[in-house]
Order: sequence, then C-alpha cells, then structure tokens
Amino acid sequence: MGHSRSMDERALEMLLRRAQEHRDAAEWDSAIRLFSQAEAIAPGVGSIRHNLAVAYFAKGESRAAAVKAKEAVQLQPSLWQSHALLAKIHRSSGNIKAAHSAWQRVLEGSPGNPVALLGLADLSLNEFGDPHTALSLAQSLRDQPTFRGDAELTTLMAQLYIGDESAGQLTKRLIAFSHEHLRLPAAPRRRARDGRRRIGVMSPLFSASPVYYLTHSTFRVVAREHDLIMFNRGYRSDHGTAAFKDIASEWFDVASFEPAALARRLADADLDILIDLGGWSDVAGLAALSSKPAARMYKWVGGQSATTGLDMFDGWIGDEWQSPQSHAALYAEPIINMEGGYVDYTPPPGLLKHASRGKVGIGLLGNPAKIGARTIASWPRGVEKVILIDRRYVHDQTRSRVTDLLGRAGIGIEGVVVPEGHGDYLRALAGCEAIVNTQPYSAGLTAVEAHWLGVRLLTGGEAGALFCSRHHLSHAQSGGRNPQLATQFLKLVSQ
Repeated sequence: MGHSRSMDERALEMLLRRAQEHRDAAEWDSAIRLFSQAEAIAPGVGSIRHNLAVAYFAKGESRAAAVKAKEAVQLQPSLWQSHALLAKIHRSSGNIKAAHSAWQRVLEGSPGNPVALLGLADLSLNEFGDPHTALSLAQSLRDQPTFRGDAELTTLMAQLYIGDESAGQLTKRLIAFSHEHLRLPAAPRRRARDGRRRIGVMSPLFSASPVYYLTHSTFRVVAREHDLIMFNRGYRSDHGTAAFKDIASEWFDVASFEPAALARRLADADLDILIDLGGWSDVAGLAALSSKPAARMYKWVGGQSATTGLDMFDGWIGDEWQSPQSHAALYAEPIINMEGGYVDYTPPPGLLKHASRGKVGIGLLGNPAKIGARTIASWPRGVEKVILIDRRYVHDQTRSRVTDLLGRAGIGIEGVVVPEGHGDYLRALAGCEAIVNTQPYSAGLTAVEAHWLGVRLLTGGEAGALFCSRHHLSHAQSGGRNPQLATQFLKLVSQ
C-alpha cells in the first residue's frame, strides 16, 4: 500500500508540474484540463482549486473562477491568495463593495499584506476617488523591496490627480520608473513591409469607452487599406467591442498575459506598426512594448496622463493644443501632432436627443479623484453650488470626501446623481447649463460630450503642462471632431 501511495504522489506531482507549465505559458485550456485531473485525484487540496480559479479567471470565465476560489478558501481558510483572487474577480465585474471586503479579509488573515494594500490603493484611486488614501497606502510599502515598484507607480498615478509636483518633476520620475521597471530584452529588429501592412492595436478598453468614441472612426478607415490585428487586454464586452471586432482582421484576447509572454505574442504576430491605446492604464502592456515587438510603434489615446517614459516609441500622437512642441521635453516619445485635432469623435446613438433637455444648474463630473485642492484653487467665479454626477458617488466615503472639501470652500451641493450606465450619465450631463472643469486632471471625453450637448465647460486658471491637464484644450477647439484625421493617420502608418 505504501508503495502504491508513493506512486500516486509522484504521478500527482508530475501532473501538477505539467499543469503549472501550461499555466505559466498562459495556455489556459490545457492548464484547466490538467488541474481538473489533479483535483479529481486530490479533492481536498485547496491550492489545486486556487490554480483552477486562476486559470478560469485568466480565460475570462469569472463565474467558474469565483466558484473554485470559494472552494479553495473553504478547504484552506488560510489561503489568502484565493481571497485576493476573489477581490480581483469582484473588481473586474464592477462589484466594488465585494472587492473591498475581500481585500479586507486578506488583511484579517495576513496583516499588512502588500498585495491587499495595493489592491485597496487601486480601489481608493480609481473607484472611491481618493488619491490621498491611495498615496498613503502605497507609501507604507516603500521600504519593501519586492513591492517598491508597485508602490512607486501608485504614488505617481496619485500625484497626477493631486498635482503637488511640477510637470518636470513628474516627468523625470515617470521616465526613471520606466527605465527601472519597464524594460524587457529587445525583440529582433524588423522592417515594415511595403504595401498592405499588419497594424497591431492594443488596448484594455476595446469597449464603449473613450478608446471607442475617440478612435474607432479613424481605425474604420485604416482597416480598408491595412490589416488591423487587435490585442484585447480587457474583459469588458459590449457594442464597442463588437464594433472593433468588425474591423479587425485578427483578434487576440491577451488580458491575462504577463509582460514577457505578451511581448512574445506581439513579436510572433509579425507586425509592421503597433499602436498602443493603453498607456498607464496598462503598465504590463507598456513593459511588453519596451521590447519593441513591431517595426514601428506609436502611442495614441488611452491612459494618456503623461509620457510613457519609453524612448522606443516612434511617436506620440497629439495636436498643437494638447502637446505643443514647446512641451517636447516632457515626452520620451517624439511628438507627432495631427492638424485639426488628435481625435475624431463617434457620438453614441441617441446622443443628440438629449441636447434639447432643459438645462438647470452647474455640474461637477468625472472621477472624484480629480476633485481636490487644485480644483478648488482654480474654481470659476460665481459658482456657489454644484450637482455632483458620477457613478462613484454610490459610495458613502466618496460623497463625504467631496462634500466636505467643497463645503470648506463655501460651495454647496445642490444634488447628487449616480448614473446607471453611460446613457444615464449623458442625460444628467445634458440637464446642466454648464459643468466645472477639474484640475490638475482636466475633462477629456466629458468635455467633448458637453460640447455636443450644448453644455458650457467652465475652466478657471491656466492649463498645466502635463497632457492630463490639457485634455479639454483640443476638444474646446474642435469639439472632438477632425474629419481629416483618418487621412493623416493613413499617411503616417503607410510611410
């Protein structure tokens, strides 16, 4: 019997080793098959269920992932990694309260856990709209070598909203971070082919997002003359996703790929051009791009807070208002400015039906992380009360922070609107006679939508030098429309 058990144990060990190899290679179907076989042999081992959950989540099967993660913690309550995975699953599905609770459970079983602190910092910055709390959580990890890079990144992203540092200082820190943390070995050099080209496009937001509304009309034209190879780094799927799939020659779901595996996948695609629409919203993607897996690469839209710090890009696509040549020192990328505006807006169906709404009151919109001391310092004269409009005001702490901040400045709250979806957001925006711009991170797509809906944008003070401080400038000039952009874009990628 002892000999038989030993054979079974060795067989299980070999099976798990093979499963882990497939997991590490992002071969999720094979990993799921092998981990499932291991689960049948050893049903009481929590770590096997956890690995199954990881593979299911990476494949985009969140429900199956949640089931296996919950089974894992039932079998092994101390397995904090499964609680962390549940937090990520909840985060990806938009269940922010559940994600927050899951991160708290990680801390209960593993006090001071760096992964949980970073997860809470992400929620603080991007969901609760509180960059100062995100900054505090990140700085608590600055003395831990393994997590110093993640802590520095969170600090930099929080500072883009807070604005305590100058544009020059932040640019230097972003470039330094890029050099230290976002560098992979260079891919083999390649030359762009003549004629019809393979153009890679990478984004975590191929969905009804600014990426869709500001870029799709241009890509639709480019797709007539070149093959678009889409690398989807996100999990969302909606009409925007369908529109991008319609113009794609090839489509790859690579949301779960780590930088090295992603760099290999991009290099294997034999790309002439690669256009990044992720920027700082996809840091792992930036790391992969540091290998320069295409003959030429450009940064355009998506996560454009500031320079990526990557000097292997062949251009940063902007315009004279967003990225004037006088600001070239703030970019690691060469600036390529498009005449007439760097985006061409595609309005959602039914947008203009909202334009005729009666307009009453002043709105304050966008991620509440944009609302801080700098916004108050540049507050437009005569605005004594506002309507808060954003989905994040569903959270008590978010409403309280912004209400208290405005109250200390003598600004009242006329109402709070928590839109359910983009349509509700547009209806709420259309009902305002004007909206207050934010600083140091100004309105982007919202400024375009306001223009189309006949809503004035009230901006006090001067625009900053960083790209995120200048989002509204181009849109004020063009309303987000540039019918000649596709022609210019075709010329750029055909060179």
